[in-house]
Amino acid sequence: MASSRSTKLAVVGCGLMGSALARAFAAAGHEVAVWNRTAGKARAVGGGTVAFEDLRQAVAGRELVVVSLSNYAAWAELCASGDVASALSGKTLVQLTSGSPADARGGLEWARANGVDYLDAAILAYPAFVATDYATVFYAGSRAVFDRHHDTLQALARNSVFVDEKIGSAATLDCAILEAYYGGSLAVLHAAAMCKAEGLDPKAFFAQKNAFLGLISVTADAAGDMISRDTFSGDQCSLDTHVAAIEHIVRLSADARISTRFPRELLENYRRAVGAGLGGQELPAVFRTLERE
Repeated sequence: MASSRSTKLAVVGCGLMGSALARAFAAAGHEVAVWNRTAGKARAVGGGTVAFEDLRQAVAGRELVVVSLSNYAAWAELCASGDVASALSGKTLVQLTSGSPADARGGLEWARANGVDYLDAAILAYPAFVATDYATVFYAGSRAVFDRHHDTLQALARNSVFVDEKIGSAATLDCAILEAYYGGSLAVLHAAAMCKAEGLDPKAFFAQKNAFLGLISVTADAAGDMISRDTFSGDQCSLDTHVAAIEHIVRLSADARISTRFPRELLENYRRAVGAGLGGQELPAVFRTLERE
């Protein structure tokens, strides 16, 4: 994924993800400085990168600084030094540390106060997938700043998505996708546990992957349309019917003596929507009881 122009940049943070980012930039022909609080980790990145023990020296002369740390608090501690803030002035900082929209807004406030151009970003990939077609990076902030560095950032993922100028939008989309991933994964694992407890080989369940993924896809498409129109009426399957199905799942789990925590939580959420008078609506009507406490 070679770039048409070599960029002098720095990667701050040399954990698994930071190291993968730095090597991807270097492989694309960029001049990459790396820094980590533990200097040995920076030296271990390799791949044509140059390790620095002093953060100010690592970012000196670099037009782009990419940060990948454990959390925003770690970054706040680093940039609390006036010398570090001064060294970053006039540069573009791409924050790839995982966080919340509130973290992103705090980062932008700091950047504006210190003369730093700022993009908040979220990468949807494991380190091994960086620089492959399986990686996606979401960006938020100034569109002009993103466009200026787009070619360089393509080294991390061909699918570089500018979400919105609203600085928290990339973190919001990332959290939303991850919630769907973690919640869906837990449901899949609980379903496999039900099968095993009832003496059915979980492989029989996993073999039907396309069936439940298809149902989720159909529901997501319907929900997107219904939420945009703020109407949840239909003639496919009422919430009352879905609640009855979830009750069977809870009973199966209890009878099989496996954890009922997850299906009971599902049932509580769906019943809350029925209690709000939405029992005759389609499944996405649950949205109305989730958008406010």
